[in-house]
Amino acid sequence: MDDRLELFLSELKERCSENNSSEFEYFWEMWGVLWIPWFIEVNGESMYFTANDISQNDLDRLCKDGFIELLKVYNQNEMKDEFDRKRYRLIEK
Repeated sequence: MDDRLELFLSELKERCSENNSSEFEYFWEMWGVLWIPWFIEVNGESMYFTANDISQNDLDRLCKDGFIELLKVYNQNEMKDEFDRKRYRLIEK
């Protein structure tokens, strides 16, 4: 795992701990041409991270490496303006 992903995972654990949760949601929205921000929410609150380039591939890597697990992939009718909303859980090691 590279330094960027390690930093993100460390901050993710910290944000979840601060909010008494082991679960979080990842999604992205399209705000215009080439402006596609991503978000991570814990208990419905959007969180800030030092790394600003986290992608679905990064989360897939964390799943593969056993740091998080995918709990739910939301259907289109469960979402508002966001795309590809997924719920994850941190795996305690």
